[in-house]
Amino acid sequence: MKEAKDIDDSLDFLRSFEKHANETELGELVLQRLDQKNKSLNLQGNRFTETEFKNLFLLESLKYLKSIDLSETGMNSKALGYLCSSQWLKNIQSLLLSNNNLDDEGIFLLSKTKHFQKLTSLNLSSNEIGALGAKVLSLSKSLNSICSLDLSYNRIESLGVHSLANSDFGRRLKILALRDCCIDNKGMDGFSAYNLNLLESLDFSDNSISDQGIESLALSNSFPKINQLILNNNHIGDDGIYALSQSKMFCNLQSLYLANNDLTADSAISISKSKTLTQLKILDFNNNDIRSEGTKALCESSNLKSVEYLDLGGNSLGIKGAEAIAESSYIKSLKSLRLNNNNIQDSGVGAITKSKNFHSLENLYLENENWIHSEGAKSLAISNAFPGLRQLVLTLNGIGDDGALHLAEAKNFKALEQLNVAGNKISPRGEDALRNSPNLQHVRSIELV
Repeated sequence: MKEAKDIDDSLDFLRSFEKHANETELGELVLQRLDQKNKSLNLQGNRFTETEFKNLFLLESLKYLKSIDLSETGMNSKALGYLCSSQWLKNIQSLLLSNNNLDDEGIFLLSKTKHFQKLTSLNLSSNEIGALGAKVLSLSKSLNSICSLDLSYNRIESLGVHSLANSDFGRRLKILALRDCCIDNKGMDGFSAYNLNLLESLDFSDNSISDQGIESLALSNSFPKINQLILNNNHIGDDGIYALSQSKMFCNLQSLYLANNDLTADSAISISKSKTLTQLKILDFNNNDIRSEGTKALCESSNLKSVEYLDLGGNSLGIKGAEAIAESSYIKSLKSLRLNNNNIQDSGVGAITKSKNFHSLENLYLENENWIHSEGAKSLAISNAFPGLRQLVLTLNGIGDDGALHLAEAKNFKALEQLNVAGNKISPRGEDALRNSPNLQHVRSIELV
């Protein structure tokens, strides 16, 4: 029977680690951090000496593991050498080495090891890897199963990106994260010249990319299977979004992250009129400037018909923007809506609470500078618009005690699990009302401060 075999395998797994722990401090830590069910070991945040690393990778019990997290452990390239030479990690599928002290020399050792034939996911973010490290990794002949690679927060630069894109190693990747890697437009030009036919997810956030770099990407046909594109914190501008929205390469795109990119209503209009961006499920416009005009364009577009996560925070929507969302015929699939820092006021909240668009909504974020007072809280409390709402965030508004009392009397938050009203000028009277409300006893977390 399969269930009996699973039990036997789990017992063998645990007994092996107990046997090799030898009652040492390292052994005890390993036993504490094991996930028996998932056959994983999470040692993140525990600092080890080189000797301890060496002893760790000599544990025969590691042969049972499928995943090991060694992030923030103080690992340097010498310690990585011990890992690469260990004969007990041949079943590892996921290896996390982020936030350490690994340099190009260590990546050279990693690229040469033959012990990671089953490794599919490798996280090397936040180390000291440069273009040379990316180059030797791209030339690896032994890491043949890796399909997910995270090199974020390293100095890969354009040369390193070109090396990855123009290699058999790169062409096998399905997920590639290159956040804050000093890539810029030059790197984008070179990257877009190669075909990565298997790539599904690409993160180019924080790389000083402008419309020029996005136009290079949009005009290529380098990633025909791309379904997630993360471009947060660049300088794409409206021209870049226009190019992106016209590109046929993005016809299967489901997730688009554009936070903090100097975008105006024109970008929202480009996406609303796009003939290719018709499959979106996630759209993140946070911290731009699309205002009510751009919001209205988006909300009147059938391109939002499948969107489940919509972030329009920090876009100066005002009351009219909130009303456009409430009146839309195309956002009835939403599970998460974020409208922080938008000055939607009580009237905007009132419009949203009267809408019939939010029967699937699970998370509603209305925090920071929305100038919501007790009237807005009352609208939320008496509304029947959110039958499935699990999280409501109202931090840093001004609902006061009256608003807290309204929320305490709410009888329609039957699915609510988290309520955050910190920074709302609520006195102990309002706090006690929320804590002791018979209508909110099922809420697992109520944050008041």
